Amino acid sequence: MQPLDRSDPVEIGPVTLRGRLGSGGMGRVYYGVTEGYEPVAVKVIREELAGRAEVRARFARETEALRTVRSAHLAALVDASGPDEEPPWVAIEYVRGVSLRDLVDARGPLDPAHAATLGLLLADALRDVHRAGLLHRDLKPGNVLLGRDGPRLIDLGLVAFAEGPTDLTTSESTLGTPACMSPEQVNTPKRVTAATDVYSLGATLLFALTEHYPYDAANVAALFMNIVNPDVPPDLTGVPAELEPLLAAMLRHDPAARPTVPEVYAALKEHATAGGVALPAAVRRLAVATYVERDTDPPDTDRPPPRPRPRDLSEVVAPGSVVARLAERLRDQYAAAARF
Repeated sequence: MQPLDRSDPVEIGPVTLRGRLGSGGMGRVYYGVTEGYEPVAVKVIREELAGRAEVRARFARETEALRTVRSAHLAALVDASGPDEEPPWVAIEYVRGVSLRDLVDARGPLDPAHAATLGLLLADALRDVHRAGLLHRDLKPGNVLLGRDGPRLIDLGLVAFAEGPTDLTTSESTLGTPACMSPEQVNTPKRVTAATDVYSLGATLLFALTEHYPYDAANVAALFMNIVNPDVPPDLTGVPAELEPLLAAMLRHDPAARPTVPEVYAALKEHATAGGVALPAAVRRLAVATYVERDTDPPDTDRPPPRPRPRDLSEVVAPGSVVARLAERLRDQYAAAARF
């Protein structure tokens, strides 16, 4: 976290801002605390972009998706701007920890059991997104945060309706992160389906296990050519033998040939719980192995004020008074009743 700049607001809606977390193409992300002392990440559209219809539409789409989807493994919506507030903002559950991309870059690949556990939790999040009639469309290592109690999927900015009219919010927009995009996502005339999210999950798990993606090239244009060419297979070098068949299936060129999200979940659960390991224990092991605290993290000191200590009646009731004798009589009656 970086300190607030003089140009930064100190409050956004009911959120008190403490510092900057980062910035992107659409805006800046702040760390803040709500009136109820809940830590949040606040995304605010840059002023120079607030007047662009496509930017506001994407921002509104993410906010609406967060209102719609509830998942244990998706960073939850906490609050958002009203229709007349400027600039638009959204406050999302703050997840303390590093991204999967940063963890693998710093420490190297995950072991197969941890990767399988990570994958099934992300599959569970995708299942909740799909149940809401939506597609994520931008699952990648940078959008997976590894928190104290496990991973959280973030950034629904590219979310699309699984079925709907052909406009910005549909699944026909060519948007995403090239290294994790499916062939049909690159080919704009083809509609994408839940199978696209399966492909991106496979690409994300491939990175977690090997530190590389399905395809590589000198530039984006060449990368896209490799992705859409059915004769160029994905690079599965370094994938453990027990997980290679599943990842190969998730990264198939034909969307219809890929396993469904529930099938991926079931397969990964079998690997994560091999040897009789209970799933909660596997999740806990993953969290312990992947949670990293950084010196630049916001201080974990925001807490609600302590409740006042209940006063002892002996502090305010004079000994021998009527109130004191009544209290003594009641104590004796309760003690006698307790013996029977």
